[in-house]
Amino acid sequence: MEQMELIEKQDYENFKEELSRKLDETAENFIVIGYILKQVRDRSLYRQENYRDIYGFGLDVYGLSKSTVNRFINMNTKFSVGGNSREIKPEYKGYGRSKIQEMLNVDASDMELITADTKVDQVKELKKAEDVQKQIEQKEQENNLPLIQMATGNDMGSGTPGQESVEPFEALLTAFWRENIDLYRKVAAGLMTPEIIAEEISPSGSMTYRNGANIMFFYDIDKGLKLRSYDKGKAEITPYTYQDLIEKTQKLNPAQDWESQKKAPGAAEEMGTLEEETVATPQSDLEEQYTPYIPIPGQTSVSDLRNVMPDESLDTAKAPGEDQDNNTGTDEGIDNDNVIDGEYRELDESSVQETMKESDAKTGEECPYTDVEIKNAISFFDMEYSRAVGLQQDTTKRRNYKIALECIRRCYKSVAKQADREMDGIGVWQ
Repeated sequence: MEQMELIEKQDYENFKEELSRKLDETAENFIVIGYILKQVRDRSLYRQENYRDIYGFGLDVYGLSKSTVNRFINMNTKFSVGGNSREIKPEYKGYGRSKIQEMLNVDASDMELITADTKVDQVKELKKAEDVQKQIEQKEQENNLPLIQMATGNDMGSGTPGQESVEPFEALLTAFWRENIDLYRKVAAGLMTPEIIAEEISPSGSMTYRNGANIMFFYDIDKGLKLRSYDKGKAEITPYTYQDLIEKTQKLNPAQDWESQKKAPGAAEEMGTLEEETVATPQSDLEEQYTPYIPIPGQTSVSDLRNVMPDESLDTAKAPGEDQDNNTGTDEGIDNDNVIDGEYRELDESSVQETMKESDAKTGEECPYTDVEIKNAISFFDMEYSRAVGLQQDTTKRRNYKIALECIRRCYKSVAKQADREMDGIGVWQ
């Protein structure tokens, strides 16, 4: 049984090798076919049988349509040695028939992106990037027509004042990491070497990622990466190493960078995203948004405890004679005796005991914190969370602040609502 499996495995490998060889031969045969058709055309040999042109000869004798004849001839011109011979160029040997056909319409300046490991689908993605570039160029030409310039009040060739285009490498990596969040976290945290990243992203030695007119080719660790980008009216190919990828990634915040790119004037045109692309991407921790708490069916709510909850009006009532319009920079309803220059002073023991007794009497539960402390905690975690978002600090710390804030709000709903009402006027809560 074991010997049988070994024989089948060997046969399988032999068949694969033979199939690859035959496919390669087919590609090389295409070059020969194109050469022969050229000779018949250029020497007018088709007149030997009274055909009017090469297309009548090809169709009548071999059933080849006009487009097929042209394809064979063009393949010979592009891929044969000297542009007119029976031999395929050495750099294209082993490419296979399907890939050679797809490469026929790739721009000559982009041919260096394609290797023996490049798949047919990846060549198609490259052609899509070229197509998007042509759409952008066509739109730019239309916008530069004199009548259009006069209608919009713009001078020909003038750009948008103050508009800064996003660096193509940064824009493409931002989009790529948004779709590969788990791998992004490892790279951003410095947990992966260039060799490991190359193996993770491009195990076969060739992988592509396209974002509009920009497309990145990921090769093995030795070849690195090549970015084909379109920016400011021209296409460029820029090589990078996987170490470059690490360094650039550690400076990015995919969620925030993406939002800023979408809001920037003319961002779609600068990034080459005229073509509509829909990508299903699960929402991640990088896109943190406040989600209101929704009780599950049957769960006790604040309204169920209305008769036993403290009277909220007592906390916000001002002392008799206090100036209602006086704005001292402190929060309404907060015991200012316990606040010094924004820092919290330790409450004396008698104050704590008195507050705890009042809470126990009203709710029937022991609460070790005063309403003031709870409001201060909500304010603290909300400000720290907002500050962490603004400074683009690590996601874990931001999420910890968010969790703490939500836990306090759920445990002390009445006090949280009161704090919201007090602070809503100055735009503290989001």
